[in-house]
Amino acid sequence: MNNDVFKTRAIDFYLSKSCNKSCHYCTAWTLEMRNLTVDMDFLSKTLKWLSPYIVRIQLLGGEPGLIKNLDEVVDEIKKHKNLIPSILSNSFVRKRYPYMLDDPDVLYQEHLVLDFHEDRIEKLGNFDFFEENDKSNYNIIIMTPNYFKYRKNHDLSRVDHKNTQFKKFNSRSPNFIDMEQAPEFDRRMCAAFPKVPVIDFELQRIRHCSKKVINGSRRYAVTKENIDKMMNYELFMFEEYCKKCFEPIDKRPQEQILDIVSVGKVMQ
Repeated sequence: MNNDVFKTRAIDFYLSKSCNKSCHYCTAWTLEMRNLTVDMDFLSKTLKWLSPYIVRIQLLGGEPGLIKNLDEVVDEIKKHKNLIPSILSNSFVRKRYPYMLDDPDVLYQEHLVLDFHEDRIEKLGNFDFFEENDKSNYNIIIMTPNYFKYRKNHDLSRVDHKNTQFKKFNSRSPNFIDMEQAPEFDRRMCAAFPKVPVIDFELQRIRHCSKKVINGSRRYAVTKENIDKMMNYELFMFEEYCKKCFEPIDKRPQEQILDIVSVGKVMQ
């Protein structure tokens, strides 16, 4: 699996909001252990409707490693040639389902760092960072203000390779400063297919935006019609909360969207 997989459209599957950690910047978690067995009928139906489209299915929550039938979920996704199983874990998957890291058809991304401090790295698990590898195992490192302070005084060259994804910090944390908003046109483009929409398995609903799970985003029934609309940029609209979004919006090729959505339609 090569890095081109990251160019596909992605959909978050919030399998459960249960988590064994309580990160202050997270958008969806509870320490209450609930909804830990995925409804396979609901999953199969949802995947069938998504299967005509090339999509990266991002399994998260909460913490996906807590899911009791995560292996069944991954196997079900792999039945569809257009669907790419991807797991985002705080390292609990490495502890409970270690064999998944050796599966070449599974993209495994690990958010191991809670934050950086002047003299140490505060981790969410007792593991080392991934070295460069061909197993599709990736470090996710959020470039918080403390990341830059730590990096200035400590050697972090061990994570400077193709299997580390550095991401800008966002405005969800109460400890992070607000960022300058993206131009409104870019936010309207994002609203047509937000990065990323969510299938909420607890509610069995489509959510407009993963960044508004706590405070609420538009919800839609999970039907073939709605999934087709979503994948063709016809389900979601520019919402009131989009106007205030401070999330960084990746510069995706606008031609790709404009081929499907006219500027006038997006700007409505």
